[in-house]
Amino acid sequence: MLVRDERTNRLLASLSWHLDALRASARSGQEPPVLKLARDEIENCRDTWESAVLRGEHHLYDFAALLAQALTGSKHVQHVARVVMGRKEEEEGPGTQRIVIEETITRENLKRVTDYSLAQRIARRYRYRASHDQPFGVLYPRASFLELWPLETIEDAPATRVLTRVKTNDQIWNKVCDALFAVDTLVRRDKIVNTDSKYINDIFGVKVLTPRRADSYRVEEILAVITWTVRQLAELGVVTDPGHLHLELVEHKDYLSVPTDQKKKTGWEAIKNVYRWGAQLFEVQIQTEANYFLEALHLTDTSHRTFEMKRRQMRRELEKVVPHYADYRRLLKLLFRREDDEELHALEESLPWLEII
Repeated sequence: MLVRDERTNRLLASLSWHLDALRASARSGQEPPVLKLARDEIENCRDTWESAVLRGEHHLYDFAALLAQALTGSKHVQHVARVVMGRKEEEEGPGTQRIVIEETITRENLKRVTDYSLAQRIARRYRYRASHDQPFGVLYPRASFLELWPLETIEDAPATRVLTRVKTNDQIWNKVCDALFAVDTLVRRDKIVNTDSKYINDIFGVKVLTPRRADSYRVEEILAVITWTVRQLAELGVVTDPGHLHLELVEHKDYLSVPTDQKKKTGWEAIKNVYRWGAQLFEVQIQTEANYFLEALHLTDTSHRTFEMKRRQMRRELEKVVPHYADYRRLLKLLFRREDDEELHALEESLPWLEII
């Protein structure tokens, strides 16, 4: 999605080339070359990213609305923003309390801001303290979802609700950095961290909740043959395109039928497919309600270290042993997030091989 912009593609390619040059200079003992980044190129990268995410999210919400109507049997669906929030710095144990805020939102307002911005806006309206003798602190969004709830009950419907999730900006620029440094290969080869660490392979995700395991397979069968009419698309304001009339299965993984001893420690299980709808790919997880609530508990449970915390620990370990990994994380953060000039100047001052022009 991001690399469709030529200027952004060139900018990311220059980062990859410069990383190779830094490694070569370290081997030869010579001074590293200087990477020159133009401010207007940085701004273009940010603008491109924000507009691409917003377009992608619009398609995601349209896709989820079509699925919700088809699988719950109801045309009357309520949109609920669900945000999991926590303190800025989280540690394992009693201090890792998280809270969940749910707010209804109209379809029109949903398309005015990105999922990440919406989660931030909701989080800013609340303060939290663990006990009465502690000051109130700021809350930060850790995960956000859009839930589509049917407003009427349809007997024997294969699904009870549909949810969407968009990877946050931090997850994306960290993933780009992981790709530049081939982190997956490092983990497998050098065993730097636990090989069970979770990596980010998708941006836009949909979750379909079902009453029973058998219904999960019913949903998969429906998606295999589902078609939409031009009229159905028009009712939701979806631009009619041949690719929007049906789904194309790109990848199939069945984690429902794996043996008990091979299941994830968290108890998570689902059918995990990737579909192409129009020109966009979506990961669709089909999961029972019971298993979903177990997963939701894992996101907020104070006694478990979440996947997010494991990833942070993994990257801290990588920063200690992989040259330039920490520097590139800081640099990519600036490319994907708008920071003030002071932050940009501080980065330039700390890296002798970087010049912002």
